[in-house]
Amino acid sequence: MKKFEYVKPSTLEEMADILQQYGDGAKILNGGTDLLVRMRDNLVKPKFVVDIKGISEMKKLELTEEGLFIGAAVTMNEVICSNIVLEKYRILAEAAHEVGSYQLRNRATIAGNVCNASPSGDTIAPLYVLSAKVKIYSKDGIRVVPIEDFIQGVRKIDLKPAEIVMGISLPSIEGKNGGSYYKHARRKDVDLATVGVAAFRNEGRWKIAYAAVAPTILRGHKAEAILNDLKEISEDTLGPAMDAAASEVTPISDVRAGREYRLDMIRISLKRSVLAALMQYQ
Repeated sequence: MKKFEYVKPSTLEEMADILQQYGDGAKILNGGTDLLVRMRDNLVKPKFVVDIKGISEMKKLELTEEGLFIGAAVTMNEVICSNIVLEKYRILAEAAHEVGSYQLRNRATIAGNVCNASPSGDTIAPLYVLSAKVKIYSKDGIRVVPIEDFIQGVRKIDLKPAEIVMGISLPSIEGKNGGSYYKHARRKDVDLATVGVAAFRNEGRWKIAYAAVAPTILRGHKAEAILNDLKEISEDTLGPAMDAAASEVTPISDVRAGREYRLDMIRISLKRSVLAALMQYQ
C-alpha cells in the first residue's frame, strides 16, 4: 500500500474545502470495506484519505415529514437494528443483512454500497423499489438525484469533483406495504449475489427490481404490470410474471454462474421474493 496522509474533517464545509483543494488525489474513507481493499491491491493510490465519520450530518438515521434519511456514515448493522427501518422499510434491513459478515456490517454503509455501484450490491435493488434519492453536498450547495440516475454503470456514478454523498433519502410510506429481497448466491453467507430480486408492494401496487443480471440494477416494469393486474397472487398464478422477469434481464456468464442458469434463477427468485413480500403485506 502506498503512503498517504489521513485527514478527518469535522464539518461539511471543512470536508468540501479539502476535496476542492486535493481534487483527484483525495479519496473518501467511510466504512473502508471497499477502499482499503482497493488501496491494498494498488488499484487506487490516493495521496489523501478523508475520513468523514467525524461529521455529525453523516451519522443521522432519522424519520422526518419527508421520509427516512440514512446518513452516509450509518452502518449496515445500524440499519438492520433500527426500529424505524424495521417498521416501514423492512426490505432494506433484510437486504443489509445479506451483506458480508457481521463484522463487515459493523463498518460497511448503505451509502458506500450505492457509491460502489456494483450490479450485485445487495441494498441497491431494494432502494430502487423504495424510490430512493441520493443527497449530494458540495461548496455549491445540495442536490438530490434519483438513485436510478445516480448509478450510471459498474462503478460509475453521478458525482462531480469535490462533491460527496451526504446520505440516502426514502419517501414516506403510507398504508399497507410489504417487501422482500431474495438473494441467490453460491453459498449461504458472505458471498456476492448470483441473482437478486427486490419485490415491494404498497397499497396494492407492485415494484420489482433485479440485481446481478445487467450492468446496473434493472426495474422489472413488465413483471410489475402483470402483478398489478392479477386478482389473486399464488404460486399457480405467478408463471406469466416469472416469464416476464426472464425477458427483462440481460445476464452474462462469469465465474459465479452461466447466463442460462441466471435466466432460470431470475424466475425462481421473482416468485420467492413476491410470495415473501405478500406475507408481510399489512
